[in-house]
Amino acid sequence: MHIKKTYAMAAAALMAALSVVLLLIGVYIPVNTLFFTAMAAYLAGYTINKYGIKYGGAQLVVCALLDMFFIPDKLNWIVYLCLSGYIFFSEVIFQRWNRVRDRKKKMRVQLVCNGILFNMIYIPVLMFGRQLLFTGEMPAGSIVLWLAGQVGWIIYDKGYRVFIQTVGERTGG
Repeated sequence: MHIKKTYAMAAAALMAALSVVLLLIGVYIPVNTLFFTAMAAYLAGYTINKYGIKYGGAQLVVCALLDMFFIPDKLNWIVYLCLSGYIFFSEVIFQRWNRVRDRKKKMRVQLVCNGILFNMIYIPVLMFGRQLLFTGEMPAGSIVLWLAGQVGWIIYDKGYRVFIQTVGERTGG
């Protein structure tokens, strides 16, 4: 019993270290910043799926604190918090609150919940953090950014599901 807990804690710590390394790589290779940030957030989801919500949450907190100190660009830190927070709460909804028995219905309910969760994170970022992301005024403004965010969310969420399924098949988890 204690060996499994110790193993899970050590694995979460290794995933946290790998997340920090991916975020640092993203800072120093600016072309792939968003890719590395998304991969770092995916690792939190992997930890949740493999070892449980408690260890995934601990990894998220540890990564957030380490990144706050080590990542020189704080915008990347905010993006990481948003992406990993989305994955964390998405998994909490899927594992704890979504009690639908039928697999297809469960995934549809999850998709709706994820859309609501994403917009709960994205709309405040659009409203209050727009000047951090974009300089100048856009002609269609917030509607274009909101629609672009929805497309990005669909790609990000689908990529996460494929990542978890592929890694789960390969690691037996």
